[in-house]
Parts: sequence; structure tokens; C-alpha cells
Amino acid sequence: MFYQPRLGDHGLALDPFKALIVPRPIGWIGTVDRAGVVNLAPYSFFNAVSDQPPHVMFSSDGAKDSLRNAEETGEFVCSLATFALREEMNA
Repeated sequence: MFYQPRLGDHGLALDPFKALIVPRPIGWIGTVDRAGVVNLAPYSFFNAVSDQPPHVMFSSDGAKDSLRNAEETGEFVCSLATFALREEMNA
């Protein structure tokens, strides 16, 4: 199968692009807007991209609060769920 993500013509029940990297854990991206309002949102597209210096990234599907806040303030926090929270994260 030749898959072109922009066409979305794969004919499968779920988008195969999201299954390219597994497991894909869910993490939380925490941000604060300019007014001091805290936002915490689940993201599955986040990763470490460098260790010298350490950098992490997240990818947002559209201009959501997390992306807007991070762009405005230059800061975000990436948090991972612990093993003890595995059931809650998969609910």
C-alpha cells in the first residue's frame, strides 16, 4: 500500500500514520497564559528531540490553547503518567 497522509485515502478504519510509532504514550502539556490561567492538556505527539542540550517537543493539531500559550510565553512543561496511573490514562 502506498500511503499519502494528505489525501486520507487509505480506506482503513483508523489513520495508519498514528500507528507508525508505538507505543505512543499519552502525556500532559502544561502551560500558563499571559493572564496566569493554567492549562493542562493530554497529548500523544510529544518526544525528546535532543539531549545536548535537552529539548522536548509536542505537536498540536491546530492552534489549541497549549500551542498558543507556549508560543506567547516561550514555556511549556511535558509530564508523563506514572505506571500507577495507567488505568486512568487508558480510560
